[in-house]
Amino acid sequence: MIHPSGGQYFGAGAMAMLVHGVFVLGLVFSVTWRSLPELPVYADLWVELPPLPEPVAPQSAVEPVAPPEPLPAPPAAEPKADIELEARKEAERRRLEAERREQARIEAERRRQEDVARQQRERQEAEARRQEAERQRQEEVARRQEEARRQEEARRLAQERARRELDEELARQLQEDLAGEARLLQRGARSQAEAAARLKMIEDYRGRIRNKIHGYLRLPPNLSGNPEVVYQVRLLPDGEVLRLTLVKSSGQPAYDRQVELAILRASPLPLPPDRELANAFRDELLLKFRPYDEAGTGT
Repeated sequence: MIHPSGGQYFGAGAMAMLVHGVFVLGLVFSVTWRSLPELPVYADLWVELPPLPEPVAPQSAVEPVAPPEPLPAPPAAEPKADIELEARKEAERRRLEAERREQARIEAERRRQEDVARQQRERQEAEARRQEAERQRQEEVARRQEEARRQEEARRLAQERARRELDEELARQLQEDLAGEARLLQRGARSQAEAAARLKMIEDYRGRIRNKIHGYLRLPPNLSGNPEVVYQVRLLPDGEVLRLTLVKSSGQPAYDRQVELAILRASPLPLPPDRELANAFRDELLLKFRPYDEAGTGT
């Protein structure tokens, strides 16, 4: 077995140092030549040489050195075109987002304006309906007032016509009575005493008729004043009331009705036994009534 001497150990160490120096120079040259970004350089610093391996039979003058591991490639720089594209995309996205927000704002404003217009339209329609209802109410009030005015006018005209007719009828009856009495006086068969007796009998039966009617008369509780009512009565030969006509109203319908009921209840009315005198009562008999006149008075 061959043992190397001390000179052999020294030559091996020098060779190792030389290889390491060449390796470091190659690294520096390669990095500088490629103009790569500056990267940290790592190097092994030895305080002292490691112990030499056991010498073996030399196969060659220089041991082969493993090639250095390649450095990791630096990250590729992002192309400028990609950056501008991303910037344009981001600007487009922001623009679209702003347009969507603006569109949403415009839509919300449109809906708000539509709601305001709808509420205003509903208020206008409600006001129009209220005005129409008020107009119809006023027309109805005016129609009723006009109807009441026409009815009042018709009632007034009817009362005036009835009053004129009553005055005419009273005048006619007075004339007929006077004519009848004149005829009675002119008849040569009767004396003045007889004529006076007949007139007295007529007045007497008129009083009887009124007394009988007054016996059935019931005054209404709300009667005011001493109003006069006039009825025209037509009688049958036995004194039964055949027809009853209101000639003049007292202006108080309740009192008029009570007088009418009293006349009907008093039927048959008393008539004089003389047929000729009875006929004077039967044809047309006018009866005037005042509530506080004494019975038996009046025409």
